[in-house]
Amino acid sequence: MRLAWLLLLLAAGTGLWFYTHPESVRQVRTLLPYHPFPPKTERLYKWRNARGEWQVTDTQPPPGTAYETLDIRADVNVLPVPPQLEHDR
Repeated sequence: MRLAWLLLLLAAGTGLWFYTHPESVRQVRTLLPYHPFPPKTERLYKWRNARGEWQVTDTQPPPGTAYETLDIRADVNVLPVPPQLEHDR
C-alpha cells in the first residue's frame, strides 16, 4: 500500500513539475527515441490574384501563377512576437 501511495505522489509531483515548467516537456520529448504523436503539418499556398491581393489557400493556384508553399504546424505559434514583448525573450 505504501508503494502505491509513493507512486501516486511521484506521479502527481511529476505532473505538477511539467505543468509549471512547460519548456521541460519539449526537452523530454527530444530524449525519446521516437515521437509518439508526430506533429501534423498543413500545406498552404500563398499567391497574388489578378488584382494583386494576397491569397492563402489549401489548394494550388491557377496554372502559371507564381506561388510559395507554407508548411504550417498546429503545435507552433506562427505569429511574430510583438515588439513590446521582445525584451522578455
